[in-house]
Amino acid sequence: MKEYASESIRNVAVVGHGKTGKTSILDACIFNSGAAKRLGKVDDGTSLLDYEAEETKRKMTISDALAVTEWKNHKINFIDTPGYPDFVAEVQGALAAADAALIIVAANAGVEVETKKAWALAESLNLPRAFFINKMDREHADFHKALNELREKFGNSVVPVQVPIGKESSFKGVIDLITTYAKLGETIKQDIPADIEDEVEEARMEMLDIVAEFNDELMEKYLEGDTDNLDEKEISEALAEGIRQAKVFPVFVGSGLQNVGIDKLLNSVVEYMPTPNRKAYVGVNPNNDEPVERKINDAFSAQIFKTMVDPFVGRMSYIRVFTGDMKGDATYQLYGDGYDGQERISGIFTMQGKKQIPMDIAHAGDIVVTSKLSAAKTCDTLCEKSAPIKYPRVNYPEPMLAMYVTSIKKGEEDKVITAIRRQQDEDPTIKLVKNQETRQTILYGVGELHLDILSDKIQRKFGVQMAFGEPRVAYRETIREKVEVQGKHKKQSGGHGQYGDVWLRIEPNKDPARTGNGNVFKESIVGGTVPRQYFPAVEKGTNETLAEGVIAGYPVVDVIVDLYFGSYHPVDSSEAAFKTATSIAIKKGVLAAKPILLEPIDEISVIIPDEYMGDIIGNLNSRRGRVLGTDPKGKGMTEVKALIPESELYKYATDLRSQTQGRGSYSLKFSNYAPMPDKLAEKIIEENKNKE
Repeated sequence: MKEYASESIRNVAVVGHGKTGKTSILDACIFNSGAAKRLGKVDDGTSLLDYEAEETKRKMTISDALAVTEWKNHKINFIDTPGYPDFVAEVQGALAAADAALIIVAANAGVEVETKKAWALAESLNLPRAFFINKMDREHADFHKALNELREKFGNSVVPVQVPIGKESSFKGVIDLITTYAKLGETIKQDIPADIEDEVEEARMEMLDIVAEFNDELMEKYLEGDTDNLDEKEISEALAEGIRQAKVFPVFVGSGLQNVGIDKLLNSVVEYMPTPNRKAYVGVNPNNDEPVERKINDAFSAQIFKTMVDPFVGRMSYIRVFTGDMKGDATYQLYGDGYDGQERISGIFTMQGKKQIPMDIAHAGDIVVTSKLSAAKTCDTLCEKSAPIKYPRVNYPEPMLAMYVTSIKKGEEDKVITAIRRQQDEDPTIKLVKNQETRQTILYGVGELHLDILSDKIQRKFGVQMAFGEPRVAYRETIREKVEVQGKHKKQSGGHGQYGDVWLRIEPNKDPARTGNGNVFKESIVGGTVPRQYFPAVEKGTNETLAEGVIAGYPVVDVIVDLYFGSYHPVDSSEAAFKTATSIAIKKGVLAAKPILLEPIDEISVIIPDEYMGDIIGNLNSRRGRVLGTDPKGKGMTEVKALIPESELYKYATDLRSQTQGRGSYSLKFSNYAPMPDKLAEKIIEENKNKE
């Protein structure tokens, strides 16, 4: 591949709802550029971009893929992204590396959930946006309906620059509202079907009305009514300026599967999409945290926006070069999250799916890949050591779905954990936590499909199989009444025997709130009925027995244990005997003191669109939640706060996504422990007995 200067590079993230044909469009772009000998297709497993086994199996994009395309002496770095909400982190990474977003909409489906989310993500980065209405050849395809939905959701600055000829089985082609008029002038009607002449003229006038404000000469001609002889260059420049300022959002049209309108799309990307040198890049100096600004011709700086993990090759780092030049044989400074060092680059390349194309140098604005970096991870910054800078990290969504994870094959638990940790380098939305109380390893993911595919990947890459289950809840036990109880351990088996005798006063500790702690041990022995040397054994027996639990195997909390009487034998008594006697007394006393089960209560904060508030509150109530209040957050979003038992949160992430069409999110923090309803507690206690 030849060397491209910054002004000849375009970086476009292709985003949108699943099954809108994003990958098919890019397969057609690669084919039309001459880089592929055949047109790849997702459905028959020949796509150049959906090449991982999990993607081929499910016929869906799971990971970002770089689809470099050379077109009219320009290099277009397309980034193909997933459309399923479980993989939103891939979309965020792609948008962080791109200079524009191309949002794909299916002509037979219109605006869908992920369409709106893709728009919102691109808008938050102030990225220029364009639409491509795809699948015009499909049944129920309706360009005008899709266009009206786009305008309804995203404003009247959504403007078609192309219109289709026909639809469904009669879809024949695409008319460009700029080049057709500019080239044909008064003979235009000879090339436009008579039945759509009025439609084309109306669409053209709408386009001119919006883009004219970005070019004074164009505006003057437009106001004078001289619209048939407008200069193509003036229109193109005005449109490009409107797109660059994110004030005009053009609509292209075609069919990726039938390869119709794809050449016009490529022409439009080259002509209208912004170049990488449109702005300065802002970070901080890692030595003093002072803001730093870099321009495209300054010293080299770049950021890793994606990492792929291969068990044989190691890490493959996808890098957006922001400023300066990146060489294929150089050493650069690395700044990560809490660490820094130097990384040796042993070669750089670009990619068409999995096909690697070597490069010697990448100029500012380009996207490249390198492999075998020793420490670099996603969102890390690479730069010249003499010009330190650290770019902001992407704010990835917090994984909400928690599952207990282990290995299917006994003895391979450590292999599973190691494999997951390696995949964390690739996927920043995976979180692994060892719960010390329940002794379970908890895996957090964005959704069920996310974890299912992670399981498939780990089996393929590392040869180990994972099993998922419901996480165990860290319940507690406590008591409601004060009791006095004896524990006596006496055993004679020849020689020295064993003798320990304690009287304990066990009562609720009413001072602490239900925080899951608050146990107190004390002694009030009078007259030496239990020698002082055995006090530590009694205390140890108390702590160990309470920690093991009595009624359901969970720690007993918020109790006061007072050793107030007992007896001993001058020969047979020992620390072990008193420890055993204490355990007997504790178990007997807890059972006699009206024990109850406590459950952890979390404070949940749910961010949802306003229209779903009633459903969400109803769902929280059905999960024994207690709503504390609501708080409008603006832009049609509301925060609902509630207290909810932790045991009711299993797969809440799945329900929330279903109820809000993937637009809701939530966060949790521990609040307190509270008594569990008797019927539910009885079920937990019975399960514990069955385990025994």
